[in-house]
Amino acid sequence: MIGILKPEKMELLLKDCLYYKLYYCSICRHLVKNHNRLYAFVNTYEGTLIAMLYNEMVVQDIAAVKDRCSGMPIAKVAALPPDHEAVRLGALISLLAFQIKFQDNLDDESGFWVHRYNRTLQSSFRKTFEANREQYLPFNIDMEHIKKSQNELSHLEKNGEGISAIQDCWGKTFSYIMTQPFKDKIDAEKFEALQVFFNGLGKIINIVDSMEDLHVDLKAKRFNLIVSEEKPETPDNSVWLEENFNKYRQKVWDERDRLLPCMQNLHLKESWPIAHNILTHCLDNELAKVFEFMVRKKKNTEQTLFNCKDF
Repeated sequence: MIGILKPEKMELLLKDCLYYKLYYCSICRHLVKNHNRLYAFVNTYEGTLIAMLYNEMVVQDIAAVKDRCSGMPIAKVAALPPDHEAVRLGALISLLAFQIKFQDNLDDESGFWVHRYNRTLQSSFRKTFEANREQYLPFNIDMEHIKKSQNELSHLEKNGEGISAIQDCWGKTFSYIMTQPFKDKIDAEKFEALQVFFNGLGKIINIVDSMEDLHVDLKAKRFNLIVSEEKPETPDNSVWLEENFNKYRQKVWDERDRLLPCMQNLHLKESWPIAHNILTHCLDNELAKVFEFMVRKKKNTEQTLFNCKDF
């Protein structure tokens, strides 16, 4: 339920909205049934996206059943079986995404009880992740490779390397995680297009995250991609903020323009309108929110784990 790769629901046809929700609810049910109800909080839009693409491109099994909703048991939702390969992959990616990136969001939150609540859950999720490390091997995801990439990224940030090097490292890491499950299971053209697609999405996420967290990072004296690249004397100056918002928004748009033609090589059917929605309406919506946080300095009141969000 965290991340920016969430389709804009109002811009989807009903059938596409229900198709996406099928995967979102299936992963949520898998996490709850295999762990406990709190794990519904770990469900991510990234996990939903990869489960949807993996099922269409590899497994091709859409047989769903009606099952009780994890959050509201009196309601029934369409869901894939808990042991469905694409659902298991989506759940594993959700756990991994929380560990390698989204746990940093907890540092941005204030409030004694919110902080303690989130930290308690984080400890539980970390133990679960460590207990499930071997389950990533059938999907060709090597944890040591990811750890090396994280160390390389930390080294680049610590040494003040330029935006290109940091973006390349982040894009390759994200692409590795999101494409390894497809290795040797789809043809070479599709696999290459998938690598380009997720590499670009990784770069977009990195920029948008830096824009959104600029003031929080400054206050906490943490690394921020934009501040490191621009080295402003007064980063809270309204003129500087608006100029750089426009500059980095254009970088996001340029990356999107490179990815849209690439999507043709994926030859998607059911997933096409949703993936296209993420690159267009989703990003426009996120950038509108980023403007409020970066330029108008509006505080983000959403807590990572304390709030339960739904698609």
